[in-house]
Amino acid sequence: MPAEEGLLLLLDGAVVARTVDCRQTFHSPIKDPANPILTATEPWEGRGPYTWGTRLLWNPERQQHDLYYVAFRVEDNHYRWGLAESQDGLTWTKPQLQIETFAGESARNMLTGGPHPDKAVRSVVRDPRPDCPPAQRYKGIRFTYQGEYVSYSPDGRRWTEDPENPVWRVPSDIIHAMWDPGGGRFVAYFKLWEVTGETPAPTSPSGWRPVRKYLPFFSHRLRPDGLAEFYEGIEVLFEPEAGARTQPVDGLLLRAAGQGMDDGGGAPLTGAWHARRVIARAESDDFRRWHREQIVLAVDERDRPDANIQYFFVLPYGGYYLGFATLHDERGYFEQQLAFSRDGRHWSRPWRGNFIGLGPPGAFDSGMVLAPTDPICTETQLIFYYGGFDLKHWQPMSDPWSSAIGRAFLRRDGFASWDNLPGRTGTVETQPLRVKGEDLWLNADARAGQLRVEVRDEGGQVIPGFAPEDCTPLNEDTSRYAQCLAPIRWGERKLGELAGRPVRLCFALQEASLYALRLGEGEEEP
Repeated sequence: MPAEEGLLLLLDGAVVARTVDCRQTFHSPIKDPANPILTATEPWEGRGPYTWGTRLLWNPERQQHDLYYVAFRVEDNHYRWGLAESQDGLTWTKPQLQIETFAGESARNMLTGGPHPDKAVRSVVRDPRPDCPPAQRYKGIRFTYQGEYVSYSPDGRRWTEDPENPVWRVPSDIIHAMWDPGGGRFVAYFKLWEVTGETPAPTSPSGWRPVRKYLPFFSHRLRPDGLAEFYEGIEVLFEPEAGARTQPVDGLLLRAAGQGMDDGGGAPLTGAWHARRVIARAESDDFRRWHREQIVLAVDERDRPDANIQYFFVLPYGGYYLGFATLHDERGYFEQQLAFSRDGRHWSRPWRGNFIGLGPPGAFDSGMVLAPTDPICTETQLIFYYGGFDLKHWQPMSDPWSSAIGRAFLRRDGFASWDNLPGRTGTVETQPLRVKGEDLWLNADARAGQLRVEVRDEGGQVIPGFAPEDCTPLNEDTSRYAQCLAPIRWGERKLGELAGRPVRLCFALQEASLYALRLGEGEEEP
C-alpha cells in the first residue's frame, strides 16, 4: 500500500521519519448515549443481536447500508444470522424478507442457514470485480466442524451453497473475510488455537519434549496418570507457499499441572499445558481455494499472561491495514485493541488501551465488547457498530443475560494524532512522498494555536517558496470542513507545483494536533 497518493494516516515510521517535542496519542470512539441501538425484537433472535465475524457493507444497488448480525439461542444452541438496513447509517430497520421460517412461522429478517444451520453465520464480501458472475456478487464463508462452507448471493439476501462444500478445513469458528484492494485478492483472518505444553519423551533427559501445535478445534480429558489426552481434533501443518495440510490430533498427550480455569471456550489459558487463541491469515483468488496460511498475530509479553485473541477485524484505511483485535483473558471480559500493518501480515500494537472498552455495571456491554464492523464514514465521523454482552465469557449460558448492538463515534481519520509537548513547538517530518494532485490537505485541530508546513527536497533542503514563513498558518479545527480536510497554501502557491517530485513535509505544531494528510483531491468548502 504505497505511501504516496491519497489519504495517509501518520501511525509509524513507514510515513513519519522524525518527530521532535511531540507525542503520539491514540483515540477511542465515544459511545452513543442512546445505546443499545439494535435489540431483540424477533423470536428467532434469542437473547439478542450482536456483531461477531459479520460485516456492515454498502449496498450500491439499493443505495443503503446492510448490517449482518448474529443471534444466539440458548434453547437449541444455534447461531443464526439476520440483516438490518439503513439509508443514513443511523436509523435501522429489520426488513420483511420472509426468506426463512422459525418455529413454524415466517422469520422476518432471518437469513438462510443452509447445511449445519447451527453454524449459520457468514462473513460476507461483496466481490468488486467487473467479471464476477452476478449470481456470485456476494460471497460468504462460515465455519462448521466438517470444514468451511462457502455460499453465494446476487443481492446479499438469498444464498446458494457451493456444490463442493466444505471447500477448506483450516480455520476455527471465527473468520473475517475481505477483498484486499492492495493485493487484488480475497484475504481471510481467522482464529486458531495455539496449544503449548510438554509430551512424554522417554529418551529426553527431562522425560519431556516441548510441543506447540495449531488446532482449529479439539476436545481433551484428564487421564488418571495426570496427562491430558486430546481427541476429536485436527492439527494444521503450514506450507508457506501452498495450502496448509491438516491431520488428526487424536492421541496427543500433554503434561497437566497447575491448570487454569476453563475460560468458557473449553480449554485453560494457563498451566503446564495451555491453549491460546492466535490469528492466522490466508489468501484466495476465487474465494474457494485458500492458501498461504500463516500465523500473523498473537499476544506478547506486554499483554496479560493469560490473554489471547478471539477475533481480528481488518480494513484498509489511510495507507494501512487497520486491525481491531478482540482480546480476552481469565477475567472473562472481551475488549478491543487497535493494531496496524503496512502489508497485512506484520502487525504493530503500540497502544494497549481499549479502542472500545467495557460499559459501566448494568450496561448492555458491561461483560463483553465484541469486535466492531466496517465503519460508516460520514463527512466528519466514523461510526462503529459493535456487539455487547452483559455477562462474562466464562459464565454459564443458562445464567440470565442479553446481547445487543451499540455504536460509537470517532473523528474521521482520528485513530491517532501527533501533539506537541506543552509549551513547545513540535516537529513531525514525513518520509519522502511523491507529489500528485494539486493540494496538500490536512486533518488537524489547531484551534488553540497554529500549524505550519515547510516542504523539503529529498535531501532535506527547504524548497524556495515553501518555507515555514511562507506558509499560511492553520489555526482552526478542520472538522468544520468536508472530510475533516483543509487545504494548505504558501501564499498563492500550492503543493501541486512540485508534482512528480519526492518531497518531505515538515509540520510545526504549536498547541495543535495532526491526524492525517491527503495528497490530491479534497473538499474545500466547509
